[in-house]
Amino acid sequence: MLLILVRHGETAYNAIGRYQGHVQIELNTLGHRQAARVGRRLAQRSITAIYSSDLTRCLQTIQPLVEVTQLPITLEPRLREIDVGLWEHLTIPEIREAFPGNYAAFKQNPGTTIHVGGEAYTQLQARAVSAMQAIIATHHADDTIVVCTHGGTIRAIACWVLGLDVNHYNKMWIDNCAITTLLNNDGHIRLVSLNDNAHAEDAFAAVIPQVTGTSRGTVA
Repeated sequence: MLLILVRHGETAYNAIGRYQGHVQIELNTLGHRQAARVGRRLAQRSITAIYSSDLTRCLQTIQPLVEVTQLPITLEPRLREIDVGLWEHLTIPEIREAFPGNYAAFKQNPGTTIHVGGEAYTQLQARAVSAMQAIIATHHADDTIVVCTHGGTIRAIACWVLGLDVNHYNKMWIDNCAITTLLNNDGHIRLVSLNDNAHAEDAFAAVIPQVTGTSRGTVA
């Protein structure tokens, strides 16, 4: 079984480095172009089923593929991005000023620190893994499943597959609309690819993000 995880396309918040967890925000113009490109690429495969986070940015991302395949979308709220609580809508400088203690704890232990009013990556990982296990149990060994979700969610799942402490999630990079592929063979799950963005207009630039406080990869 192939499990193709797709991060959603770019939003206005991604573009300016503003945190978005469970907020309902639409794709921006670039995000729609990214969604169209990844949709064209995935349409070349024989897709069995499509799952998606129930947040708008994922639903808009997967829509071009749905239009081609005519497959229904199964909504899975457990695939949502991490709930960042009161960090929602803020930039990193704003978070440092408003919640210095919480931000310092997060920098020290990014996987286990609970965002003020939200959740920790360990909690995100638990629900995302349960969703993936349910998807795997539902389908056959030769199926190809597309799952549209979020950068933090994909990294948490990758840590689970690799047996890594979730604190290592932020050592991975996931571009908007990049593909991460898992292979499930009789319950043994392998990571086939991570952050495959070969369909992007400028794939080389996409995998070398700007290292700034407002980098588009900073928030999911």
